[in-house]
Amino acid sequence: MVKRIKVIHFVSGMKNGGVEEVLKNYTELLNKNCPIENIIVYQHEANKARLNQMTSIGNKLVEIPYKKEHPLKNLIATYSIIKKEKPDVVHAHMNLLNFFPLSIAKLLNVKVRISHAHIANDNVNHILAPVFKKLNLLFANYNFACGEKAGKYMFGRKKFYIIYNAINQNKFKYNVAYREKLRREFNVSDNTIILGTIGRLTKQKNQVFLIKLFKKYNSIIPNSRLFIVGNGELENYLVNYAKNNGIQNKIYFINETSNPQKFYSLFDYFLLPSLYEGLPLVAVEAQASGINTILSDNIDRSVKFNSNVSFLPLNSNKWITKIRESKKNFRSQINEKNCYNIGFQYNKLFNLYINFLNK
Repeated sequence: MVKRIKVIHFVSGMKNGGVEEVLKNYTELLNKNCPIENIIVYQHEANKARLNQMTSIGNKLVEIPYKKEHPLKNLIATYSIIKKEKPDVVHAHMNLLNFFPLSIAKLLNVKVRISHAHIANDNVNHILAPVFKKLNLLFANYNFACGEKAGKYMFGRKKFYIIYNAINQNKFKYNVAYREKLRREFNVSDNTIILGTIGRLTKQKNQVFLIKLFKKYNSIIPNSRLFIVGNGELENYLVNYAKNNGIQNKIYFINETSNPQKFYSLFDYFLLPSLYEGLPLVAVEAQASGINTILSDNIDRSVKFNSNVSFLPLNSNKWITKIRESKKNFRSQINEKNCYNIGFQYNKLFNLYINFLNK
């Protein structure tokens, strides 16, 4: 019988980001089906709904001081919790800053120290990034990445294991009832073409490109609407940008992140024009719904597991052409044994933990 193991995960925040969602998907099934205790250590003011969700599935959550504002207090708190809990594994999800908790874990002789890359581009000063990468390699003894692109970015030629951004795909299956209900709620007819995106309203996600694209598309197909689902620091800017372009009445800004799966059934096309990504969870969710999906060519192509997914450069004319070539509300059938199905992936992660501990 495998003994119960203890894992401490370190994350930057506890809000509605992709890292938190991936962690939720894995720990939910790990806690339910494996002899494991998962502790999640976070910084920043947390989203209360996310906190409740994480604790309801069996995780223990601990808040520590924000390292940017209180670096010394952050290190002391990190030291205290690792020393107190004596984990078998410290699993850091803080990308280029993974070395913060991993250095303390090494000092306290934690056997398994994992640096997990969830990004494929610099998210800190370009001068500091290579230094931080070396520090991560120095203090970790195992490396994880969400995809090939993120792994090669963070670890270069060093060995890394891919932990797919897997989801419960049944939650995202196309649902006619959701589609009809939402179209009634928003007073949109069934023959109206809906373009949609889901994600944080940030420069990275590039919603400005979508608004520009939609203005062109709507001039060709007037019976169309754009839905932008999510919240973030650019919300007011994007709303004003739509007003300044005279199309605010045809764009819906939905500040909804707790139940996003219903919107994939509403949309006819899912668009994600990101400037950079690790491996976006929303692209996985969209494919689980079978929807026509268009992604920027900045996104790791290994995210694709459906036939109706395209990667295009950020040229609005090419995106419009692709949309017009694709059948409205076409839904492809997916192979449920794909590598983004959490039902197959959570046990792989547990087995890696066990194998590392037995070495």
